[in-house]
Amino acid sequence: MDPLSLGMYAIIIVMVVFMIRNSRKQKQAREELNNKVTKGAQVMTTAGIFGTVVSVDDDENEIVIESTPGTVLRMHRQSVASIVEKPVVEKTASAAKKPAAKKPAAKSAAK
Repeated sequence: MDPLSLGMYAIIIVMVVFMIRNSRKQKQAREELNNKVTKGAQVMTTAGIFGTVVSVDDDENEIVIESTPGTVLRMHRQSVASIVEKPVVEKTASAAKKPAAKKPAAKSAAK
């Protein structure tokens, strides 16, 4: 075989290995996300709807999300795009102080 053919085969083999590796990582990430979807979790769906998980039905692969008080949505479990974790905001002494208001600059009357 000539070196060009060997190089082409090597590139194809490397591409296949990386594709298999990537699909395994995506599958593992999806399983971790599904394990985090529990009652009370804050979620965002693939449609961009934010809400709180009210119930999870593993047999039917469905979840019920409350998007606003009194509004519940029944969805497929795979429609959850991510778990929303609200960042913790720490109050520090410098953040509690408001910046001083700046005085407007005086306009010169010279023409």
